[in-house]
Amino acid sequence: MGGSTDPSAVFSAVSSPQSSPGVDLEKLTRRVARGSGIVFAGQVAGKIIGVCLQVVLSRGLGPLLYGTYTLAVSVMKILREVGTLGLHGGVVRFSAEAQAKGNQARVKGTLTASLGIGIVASAALALFLYAASDWLATTAFSDAGLEPVLRAFAAALPFYTLTFLASRAARGLQVMTADVAVGTVAQPLVNLVAVSIAFLLGWALDGAVAAFVLSTVVSAGLGLYVVFRIAPVLLDRDVIASYDLGGLIGYSLPVMGVTLTALFVDQADRIMIGLLASSADVGIYNVAALLATQVRFMLTSVSAAFTPLISDLYHTGRRDDLRTLFQTTTRWIVTLSMPLGLVLILFPEPLLWLFGADFLAGAPVVMVLAISSLLNAAVGTIGLMLQMSDHERLVLIDNIVLAVINVGLNLWLIPIYGTVGAAVATAVSITAINVVQYAQLRHLLGITPFSLSYLRPLAAGLGAGLLGWAVGAALEPWFLHGVAGMLVTGMTYIGLLLWIGLPEKDWEIMAPYLKRTGLLRLIPGANAKGDRDRSA
Repeated sequence: MGGSTDPSAVFSAVSSPQSSPGVDLEKLTRRVARGSGIVFAGQVAGKIIGVCLQVVLSRGLGPLLYGTYTLAVSVMKILREVGTLGLHGGVVRFSAEAQAKGNQARVKGTLTASLGIGIVASAALALFLYAASDWLATTAFSDAGLEPVLRAFAAALPFYTLTFLASRAARGLQVMTADVAVGTVAQPLVNLVAVSIAFLLGWALDGAVAAFVLSTVVSAGLGLYVVFRIAPVLLDRDVIASYDLGGLIGYSLPVMGVTLTALFVDQADRIMIGLLASSADVGIYNVAALLATQVRFMLTSVSAAFTPLISDLYHTGRRDDLRTLFQTTTRWIVTLSMPLGLVLILFPEPLLWLFGADFLAGAPVVMVLAISSLLNAAVGTIGLMLQMSDHERLVLIDNIVLAVINVGLNLWLIPIYGTVGAAVATAVSITAINVVQYAQLRHLLGITPFSLSYLRPLAAGLGAGLLGWAVGAALEPWFLHGVAGMLVTGMTYIGLLLWIGLPEKDWEIMAPYLKRTGLLRLIPGANAKGDRDRSA
């Protein structure tokens, strides 16, 4: 699962300029570092908005109503994936290819077919959701308050799907700012503003639902506007659209299978808590999972930049360079994920308190899922390594097995241990698949994510975690214990990492950015080291 992503993201990366056999490893490493930074910066805004939105929702609704809202959103995410029919991957794949060849007729045909089919399919699913809302609410989830939410969300489903497809259309045409604006920022930002106003006016769940519906309509309108701006051929009557519906659908349907299995694993715990426990438990679990999965942030950022190079290096026979770059990026992921992972494992309470005192019960869930996320980050982009080296069917089988294991463990553990059981089910299933994919990668490619330099962040993390825990354990009350522990853990980690020493290549990449921000002079001996590196 490490580094897994949707296939449209994979192809978008692959369709970007590739490295030639003559490009040396140092330049490739710098390219990945630069690309990771760009993706990181683009996602930060979306993450901040998303977390603020969940804080406002959880505090405004409380665990029970927030759980009802979360269940409805989980259903919407699954139906959105079905409604796209995998066209979010197909529109990227075929529009990028047509654009690269200068075939504007095919660009026009791909965009119109993808958006049109997606709207029709999602509209049909919206009717199904409206009709089935009573059964889902009362029979499946035993939450009568869920019915009006699902019916309202049914009206939003076509717009929700259109927003998704429009952002992927922008990605296929290589306009990444538009992709981020439409797909990552617009909908949650409008939702945050609207729900804040609704809560100030005294509207609770009704206000949250209305804000979600409004945000999908606004973001869909923005998405269409952006697509027409970056693809003026859609309005050019002199260009007759050229369609390859067979190729588009034939490619997209398997993509839907892959993304549905991945999404099902991501949402199965929430859905099954709703089925086997209560909506309040769903709300507490969702907040805990939201915090714990932030550990994956660096994995996602590095994956987006590293993906295009995997296939390139693999198919040009540069296995040694691929191994080195894979091990380097894995070390980066672990190094940058470690501080947040330690903080969430050792001191989850202060962060949960931001969402409301009622959510402090989710602390054990945060700890379990944070351990799982850190272990997932520890193997780097292992899933993408298999997928981009012509083993995509094997990855699909892995995902299906993961989904089956996850469901089985949830059925077993949730009735006994509640939300903690769901967290353990998710952690065990993802870790098990990572072990399997590690063995697969080593057998098929003879590559592993580990090197000796990998021990540096592990040693720094171990020392920082022990000291932070010791300081926190000596303080009361819990809030002071948590805040002091977080600060000591973070500062100790940075200090130990600098004392142990960064690998030379990492230092060479970081030094220019540190110098530009003025931080380089704050690190003892850094300038002298930088001078030696440049003169070498």
